[in-house]
Amino acid sequence: MTEGLWQKYLHSGDQEAKEALILEYLPLVKQVAGRLALGLPAHMEEEELAACGVIGLLEALERYRPSRGAGFKTFATWRIRGAMLDELRKNAWMPRSIYQQLRKLQAAEQKMSHTLGREPTRQELAGELGWTPAKVEKVYAQINHCALLSLEELLFSASLFAVESGNFFSSAGPFAQPEEKLETGERRELLAEAIGELRERERLVMSLYYVEELTLREIGEILQVSTARVSQIHAQAILNLREKMQKAGYIQE
Repeated sequence: MTEGLWQKYLHSGDQEAKEALILEYLPLVKQVAGRLALGLPAHMEEEELAACGVIGLLEALERYRPSRGAGFKTFATWRIRGAMLDELRKNAWMPRSIYQQLRKLQAAEQKMSHTLGREPTRQELAGELGWTPAKVEKVYAQINHCALLSLEELLFSASLFAVESGNFFSSAGPFAQPEEKLETGERRELLAEAIGELRERERLVMSLYYVEELTLREIGEILQVSTARVSQIHAQAILNLREKMQKAGYIQE
């Protein structure tokens, strides 16, 4: 059925076929929004992110050409994700003071983990730092927001997406200069080493999110924890990875 819709739309621009294709791929928008919801700022809802994704889906339908070789789902995923990340970038500014809070939070986590022999809860961290639990949650959310706009794009993007987006000279793309490819390889090796040093649950969340491409809800079901807890574990992992990448000179404060 889908193949017939594509033939009608590509050959004649049939509007009914286009509308049917939009409905066919709307679940893809929801799936991408579910993953990127990890980096939502406090004032933004997942539905708003999905609305931006619909714009990306419409652009994908307009620009897609089967002759280029890539399947539509792959092409559309990149367009949808790009539209959502553009919206997140508009809300990406973060006060410098947050980095001081990140360091305090990380130091408190390390200290309490050593003392307690386990990961501290949000309430325990709040008590240690003299913060409210809501402030601890806010800092975690800001970590995740920035991670999506820095670490994920810098280190996790597939190289084929660089070509599809027209970014032919990205360090992630096949047309990068030799020195850029070398630097990218070094970054990835350092990242792999840093991930290997994470705690088991942090490694699992990173794998399920970046490799298996599951949503927060799906990861929470596997770990039998809330989506908020998944977000917290991811933020803790990002703090540890960020520290190593910063020491290596790949991330600036």
